[in-house]
Amino acid sequence: MPGRVHSVAVVPGIAAAALALAMLATAAAAQSDAPPDAVAPGAVAPGDLPPLPASLDGVPDPVLAMHVSTTFCEDPAGPPLAGHAALLAELGPTAVLVGIPCSGDAARAAYRLYVLETGEIGGVHAQVFALPSKSLGWAGTDVLWSPSVDADGRLTGVLYDPGEGRCASRGHWRWTGYALAMERAEIDDGCGGGGWRRVFP
Repeated sequence: MPGRVHSVAVVPGIAAAALALAMLATAAAAQSDAPPDAVAPGAVAPGDLPPLPASLDGVPDPVLAMHVSTTFCEDPAGPPLAGHAALLAELGPTAVLVGIPCSGDAARAAYRLYVLETGEIGGVHAQVFALPSKSLGWAGTDVLWSPSVDADGRLTGVLYDPGEGRCASRGHWRWTGYALAMERAEIDDGCGGGGWRRVFP
């Protein structure tokens, strides 16, 4: 898998780390022979990444660089997120699904998910999902709670309703070779006690 394994360390928080790393990148550019505009403001180079907590060992550098540059997630090294391991799953010969805990508590966490592609058209692609919502009809989300991937590479994750926090919906996605396609969506009509009702297909 691409990327190095990081040593265990405590980072000051995702937002603060992103700011500090941007300043480091700008300072490094100023000391080099490169023109000042060679480094985009706020960009985080893989070589400038902070060490990770043990729970995130194995997260590829390009994914972490995007994560700290574009999100305001909670500190992955602090309680309670340090107890939640990264999600790493091969989707195919040139694609890996990577999930990084973003918020939550000791019992469960919401993850930001990325697909890292190493093929001809490579790169890191942040994933956004649509799920049914009791208050909105359908809702778009960039985090899934308690995501998991089965032996066949199918992703399952939960959304807690933005307007009815006790209510949940659940989605199941399959990798098509270039994207995660929804296979099934369900909603918990009883908000914790009614069972799952299929909404799609």
